[in-house]
Amino acid sequence: MKNLVKISSLLLQFMLAGFAGWVYETVLTSVVLGEFVDRGVLPLPILPIYGFFAVFMSVVFPPKMKWYNVLLISTIGTTIFEYIAALITERIFGYMLWDYFMWPLNFQGRISLFSSLIFGILSVLFVKAVKPFAEWLHSKFPKASTAGTFLLFCAAAVYCLIKLK
Repeated sequence: MKNLVKISSLLLQFMLAGFAGWVYETVLTSVVLGEFVDRGVLPLPILPIYGFFAVFMSVVFPPKMKWYNVLLISTIGTTIFEYIAALITERIFGYMLWDYFMWPLNFQGRISLFSSLIFGILSVLFVKAVKPFAEWLHSKFPKASTAGTFLLFCAAAVYCLIKLK
């Protein structure tokens, strides 16, 4: 049961970060283009790349790590992660899901210095605020809801797979 609680907590963090990433990108793109743009790639308002990196950060960064170390490591880490994710998703989908060609200091349009710094700052916010909040929120759930969170995530994943076909 202890492992299921940990997995359930990570899944909750995945969903919160994925949703926050969707909100961030949708608002940013909509403001820049002057019209609503849904940045989602799934039939749910979740961007998985944010969720995956959030889970990665939850596992890698100890809770007491200094914010400036989180900033430095996550800025470098998100840059590498985003570049590799860009290559993989371009291979899978056959086109770029995002590009930074219009951003200064970009590399191949896949990454940019400014986006890396933004992701570093967002990582600090995640590690120092969102993760503790998600763990606190999860601790308030009855133990039986741990399985419910896990099942909800599985149902959402199945829904996305069905809708994507």
